[in-house]
This record gives sequence, structure tokens and C-alpha cells, in this order.
Amino acid sequence: MHLSNTIALFLLLSIHQYDTISALSITESSRAQTARSRLTEAFRSPSKKLTYHPELVLPEPSDPTALLLRASEVTKLSGVVRTKAKANAVFVEGTVDALTPMGKEQENARGNFPGPVPIVYSLVDQDSLGSTLEQLSSVDGVEGVLLPFFGGKEIDSVDSFMDVASGSGALADNCGAIWEAGLQPIPEIVLSPESEWSEDDVVRLVDAVKDTCGGLDPVSIVFTNGEAADNEETTDTDNDDDDDEPSTPKISIPSSISKRLSFIASVRATAGGGRMNAATSQLSSCNFNGAFLRADCVPGYRLNPDLNVVGGFWSAAIGDLKSLKSKSFSFRSKVKLEKDVPMEWMNYQKDIMDSGALGGAGGGGGDLNPDAGDYKGF
Repeated sequence: MHLSNTIALFLLLSIHQYDTISALSITESSRAQTARSRLTEAFRSPSKKLTYHPELVLPEPSDPTALLLRASEVTKLSGVVRTKAKANAVFVEGTVDALTPMGKEQENARGNFPGPVPIVYSLVDQDSLGSTLEQLSSVDGVEGVLLPFFGGKEIDSVDSFMDVASGSGALADNCGAIWEAGLQPIPEIVLSPESEWSEDDVVRLVDAVKDTCGGLDPVSIVFTNGEAADNEETTDTDNDDDDDEPSTPKISIPSSISKRLSFIASVRATAGGGRMNAATSQLSSCNFNGAFLRADCVPGYRLNPDLNVVGGFWSAAIGDLKSLKSKSFSFRSKVKLEKDVPMEWMNYQKDIMDSGALGGAGGGGGDLNPDAGDYKGF
């Protein structure tokens, strides 16, 4: 009789475990599992080096002619980011219509070398998630959706996260909808710059994020330092004070949870004076897997939305961040709108070649002219 009860209990536990696994399988579709695999590969480097993911803001032209030309410009930008910049993944902000040519270009590169770069769509308006997911379902190349938690509200402790999360039940529904659409939700959490996070706090925070998402670990979490919002309008590239601390999250990721999911940190340091290099170096020491290079890094990007210039900048910047060569070279990273873009791009490449950025014997250098857009290092 005792043996029969034991067998019955074992069968009951087995059925319960099967039901739990089945529930998780329903929550994350097979397409979402493929997206998880692709994003995990993009966010993690086999050599443990930092991965780089630029933010691309696709403009919405008001001029009909510019609107017609946008598709070819976005397609060209997609190819540049994939083949020249060699980004690991890209975060894209803009309309789904603007994103479509990039998704097509990336998907057409599948099976080639270099292969496609996973696209993460930055969701600005969470109220429109349903219609956005419906549109994204017809766009190739998109693997995830960046989901700002609590509307960008700063979090200074695990307790404050729990307090805010208790009134945000829609987040679990949003994450579930994204998984059901075959994509991966990527939470963005804004940390208070004054907050201190021990390794135990990080573990508790990750568990809280998992519960908020509906009980399933997200493929990655993006941490953004709240201090960046205060400095967002400060774009004075002539400031020579290079000793300012980078506006990156001050948090250390414990190795105990590094295998569960990837951790990405936002970088908003404007290029020049080695600020981007300093910020990303800090991330490596904090055990982050990757750097989310925000559009704020591009000098004057709000005034100059030229996608050719943006592509050229990220090609030079990411190449320099990944390079082990000396960073003591100078380059010109701004091209004015009234200039001939093809000619400026040719001169832009020549400046980089002559500066020694690619390891030339000369070592680069020369006088810098900040008024013309010269910057020393990234």
C-alpha cells in the first residue's frame, strides 16, 4: 500500500511538471524561441568581449520627394551597419514603414557573409503595441521589441521597483503579446544615478523583472542611467573636460545570473575626447555583455538626420571601439547638410586613412579644428 501511494505521488508530480513546461511553451512561441536564439548570439560574444548595438533613428520626411528616397537610403544604411560597422544588433526607432526596407535588406543577407544583424524595434508608445505588433508581423529581420518599463521612471532600489510594478499589470500582458507575436520583449530599466546596487540586489531585481514579465526570463535587460536624461540637451562638443564620469549605469552584474540572460547598458557619451571609449571600458569591468550606443553619441544628430552621415559615423565609431590599436588619432565626424555628401564621405574616408586609425605608420594627429567638426578619438 505504501508503494502504491509513492507511485501515485510520483505520477502526480510528473503531471504537474509537464503542465508547467507546457504553459511556458505556450507563452513563448516557436518563432519567439528562434528570435531568442538569434538575439542571444548577437548580445553575447564567444570571446567574452563587449558587443555593440547602435541606435538608429529613422526620420519621417514631410517632403514627398524625400519620402520616396527614404527607402533607398534606409536600405543603404542597413547594408553599411551590417558590412562596414559590423554591429552585433541594431535598435531602431521610427515608423514601421520606415523600418521595412531595413528588415528586407537584413533578411536578404541570410546565408551570406556578413550575415544579417538582428533588429530590435524601439517602442515609443506602448498604448499602440497591438497595432504595432500587427504591422511588425509582416516585417522580416525584426527579432525583438525594446519595452521601456514604467515609462522611463527612475528606480533606486528593488523595493521601489516592486512598488511601481504592483500598479503596472499591463506589462505582463504586453510581454505576453510580444512573445505570442514571435518576438522577444527587451525591458529597459532606468536606474537612479544616486542608487547603489549590490550583487544580491541585482539578483533580486532580475527575479522581479521575470515576475513582472509573466514568469519567463527576457532574453536581455537594458539598464539606462537616469543621469543621462538630465544631460540630454548638453551637446557642447567643444567641452575639453574629458575627466567627467561617463553617463553609464553604475552597477555590477554577478556571474551567478550572467548565464540566464544578457545585460546591455546604455551609452550616451558624445563622441570626442575618448568619451565613448571610457564609457564602454567601464561596462566591461561591470560584467555587462554589450553596449547600447544611443543616438546621442552622434554629434549633432538631431540637427543633421542625414542617414549617409549616420552610417559613416557608426562605421568609424564601432570600428574604433572594437579595435585594439592606439586611440590617439583624430577624425572629422560632422558633415554639414549644405555640403556635397558623396564628396564629403570620400574626404571622410581619406581623413581616417591619413590619420592612422587603421594602423598606419604615421600614427595620425595634426591640428584639430572643433568649429569644423574635428574630434579626437571616440
